Formats: sequence, structure tokens, C-alpha cells
Amino acid sequence: MSDRDDDRTGPDRDLARLAAATARIDADDRFTAAVLRAAAASDPLARLAAATDGLEPDAGFTEAMVRAATAAPRLPLPARPAIADGIVRSGRPALVVTALTAAASILFFLQTQRDVDSAIMASVEALEATE
Repeated sequence: MSDRDDDRTGPDRDLARLAAATARIDADDRFTAAVLRAAAASDPLARLAAATDGLEPDAGFTEAMVRAATAAPRLPLPARPAIADGIVRSGRPALVVTALTAAASILFFLQTQRDVDSAIMASVEALEATE
């Protein structure tokens, strides 16, 4: 074996061996034609292409399609939703969020007021102690 054969992977060596073994075999033209006919017969697109091979496009057909498309009445666009629809749809969740925000702000106010009261009382007690 040469160095070149050593660099090949297993599948490459197998393919090279098969290529050398089948190098003298010639395909029969009848076999190739039969395979192509069988492939065309089983392919629906190939059958459709063969069946419509002789058809030519008609310019009148294209013009008739364009006329029919331009003459058709236009469908009306759907009405845009009113603002009231959006308000009604999002009203309940917005009310819940607003109520939760108000409750949180009241709690924050009470906590802050308690801290301010504590700070004032501490300063008053300091003044009373110095008097």
C-alpha cells in the first residue's frame, strides 16, 4: 500500500476499492433509459410535465385575469376598534393595578410617617434632656 492509501479513511478506501472493481463495467443504454422511464412514471410532476408539454400560454388569458381582478369589487376594510373597546377590555385589570398602587402608597406613607415621628421624638427628647 502506498502512503496515499494510508491517508484515506475507511469509507474512502472502500469506495476506491469498489471503483477499481467496477471500472470495466459499462452501463447498457437500455438499462439507463428504463430507469429514467420508471423514475418519470413514479414522479407526479414529471407525468404532469409530460402531459402539458405541448401547451402554450395564451396572452388573452392573462389579460382576462387582470381585467377580472381589477373589476372585482374591493372588500371593505374592517372597522378600526374604538377607544372605548380598549378601555372596557382593560378596565378591570387597570382598576386592580390602581387599587394595589394606592394601597402600596398608603403603606409607604404610614411607614415614612412613623420614621418621621420617631426622628421628631428623638430630637424632642434630646432637647428636654438638655434643659
